[in-house]
Amino acid sequence: MEIKNAAVTTLKAIGKDEKWLQDWLVEDPKRLGIGSVVIKAKELRHYTGKGGRLDILAYNASLDTYYETEVMLGECDADHGFRVLDYWARERLRYPNSRHVAVLIAEDLAGRYQTVVETLTQHLPLIAVELKTYQLNTDPPVATTIPIVFAQPDDIILKPADEPEKTEGLVPNDEATWQANYPDFTEAAKIMHKLCLEKVGPTAIDFSAKSYVSLKKGKRAWWPMWPRQDGFYVYIPGGSGGAEDQPSDFFAQVKESLAELGIEPSWSFKYNAGANPIAFQVPKHLLTHSKILELLKMAYELA
Repeated sequence: MEIKNAAVTTLKAIGKDEKWLQDWLVEDPKRLGIGSVVIKAKELRHYTGKGGRLDILAYNASLDTYYETEVMLGECDADHGFRVLDYWARERLRYPNSRHVAVLIAEDLAGRYQTVVETLTQHLPLIAVELKTYQLNTDPPVATTIPIVFAQPDDIILKPADEPEKTEGLVPNDEATWQANYPDFTEAAKIMHKLCLEKVGPTAIDFSAKSYVSLKKGKRAWWPMWPRQDGFYVYIPGGSGGAEDQPSDFFAQVKESLAELGIEPSWSFKYNAGANPIAFQVPKHLLTHSKILELLKMAYELA
């Protein structure tokens, strides 16, 4: 394969505008740089008058997460930075039972507002993506644009869609409060506990956390479950090996097994200091499926 020299350029310099960029990103959602998503809407109107259109609304069904995405050429400015948070807040009101993440995409995030962007991502569900464009030394000239995640919250993957609101004086949950607020999810968690006791080995079920229910082996939460509208989202041990940017061999085994069920797992190494890096959703109709039971047994042995 021949390697060509390339020079950093901008989309404007090669004759592309913001409308072209939006169309290009919508054409292939992987270009957004935020994982496996589908496009729900483009230029979604939020209010009448000048402006008021969300550039792109993307959705990840396995995470039940909407991504309110604002796109711009050149260096990030205050207008786009505030606007993406405005749309994010409005979409949260439209779909209150899902998780929402604001996504700011710009060619240059290292300018005047770099500190603001980096700080906000540690306090809000905000992902900042920088687009880098390179022009290859070919005849005729060819360019390529790639997304690079510039900043994101450390816990962006683990925060659940249905996390209870934090209020003053909130006490730890117990089975009764979970049952009152999330009856279907609570029954699903209890089914997994019963299945483990009968088919796998001794484990306890812990309802005390505010946002998830877990199966425990000693003090180890080896099967933590977050409520979803259909079943739950779980993180399991990743086995030996693996790093933040390199899944373990066990992950490949899990991925192959879940593919038969139409489930796509993710490698989320930041969760629980890398102890439970494999994440996926288990819908209600698959709770007792043989493939899920297999993974339950393997995760138990690794805990």
